[in-house]
Amino acid sequence: MKAQKYVGCWYCDNIIDHPDQVGLLYLGFPRCFVLIPSSKEFCFSTYEDFRNGASEINWLDPKDICNYSEYDKEKVLTLLWNFSVEQEAKEEELYNESIEEEL
Repeated sequence: MKAQKYVGCWYCDNIIDHPDQVGLLYLGFPRCFVLIPSSKEFCFSTYEDFRNGASEINWLDPKDICNYSEYDKEKVLTLLWNFSVEQEAKEEELYNESIEEEL
């Protein structure tokens, strides 16, 4: 089995009810859901934007979050950021491949 780089990371969307929003979900610990209210604006954001307003960070276990250091939380957010960047790149790559196949 291929080693997984982003274990517990998921890219989430609901294009029926929330077409402009996406979410990033981390199911490891500390568990986290990051809502991106505007996926179009997010495409051009930096990590600093991601941390400071381009997203809504929600820790899923509020009672337990005090058991995690700021370092632990930052590691999760950095992982989700890197995952989102690679996810977008992979989507673009697959789209370009499908266009080439049609030609």
